[in-house]
Amino acid sequence: MKNCIFFSLMLLLFFKAHTQNCVEPFHIVILGSSTAAGDGVTDITKSWAYMYTEYLKAINPNYVVDNLAVAGTTTYDAQANDYTPPPGRPKPRKGHNISAAIQMHANAIIINYPSNDVSNYYTVTEQEENLKRITTRAANHNILVWVTTTQPRNFFSAKQVKRQNQVYAWVMSYYGNKAIDFQTGLASSVDSILYQYDSGDGIHLDNAAHKKLYNRVVKEHIPDSLCARLMSVPIAEEIMSKPKFISHATY
Repeated sequence: MKNCIFFSLMLLLFFKAHTQNCVEPFHIVILGSSTAAGDGVTDITKSWAYMYTEYLKAINPNYVVDNLAVAGTTTYDAQANDYTPPPGRPKPRKGHNISAAIQMHANAIIINYPSNDVSNYYTVTEQEENLKRITTRAANHNILVWVTTTQPRNFFSAKQVKRQNQVYAWVMSYYGNKAIDFQTGLASSVDSILYQYDSGDGIHLDNAAHKKLYNRVVKEHIPDSLCARLMSVPIAEEIMSKPKFISHATY
């Protein structure tokens, strides 16, 4: 038992030493819609994406964060330039999609499309396949990807709420330790936005909610994952690849 505890402590110290010595100026790209673009907050500096950018630059001022989010977009907009969508679906939005992130030589991508797909009545399968195409293309270029879940939104029908919940469950299951929960603690019992986190339009989240989203992104330890890959530390990579413990605590 003592040997196991000692070995575990050594692994943690080994991992910590390597991440703290990492000074590589990583490049992170954010793909998303209005939440990632900062809609709903009283000032852009209160948005989760802006706060996360400042957090990274505090670690290393040479970090580059390109926020390509555009309000009103969906997972179809984030498809690669060479993708042909089905009839009636939007074409890839060049300059704001996975192709742009690859061309920018991103080290990591955060994907944040929380509700516009369902608002446009896209099916669960469509969203799943769209996200898979994006993340597979990123993986083919050795880019790490984190995918946020759906988030609450008012005025949805029962069918739309059901789809939101199905996509939430799928993202958490399929992406595991690369899924970021943007739903828990923000939704009411009927899956609308909790009153205290509603910016006022029933669609976008307020300052307090964005602070929660920011904290959840920070808890993903993206810099650690990038440092572990850079240093080619098998032990660290093994630790980071463990299945994610899905907690329903409010961060």
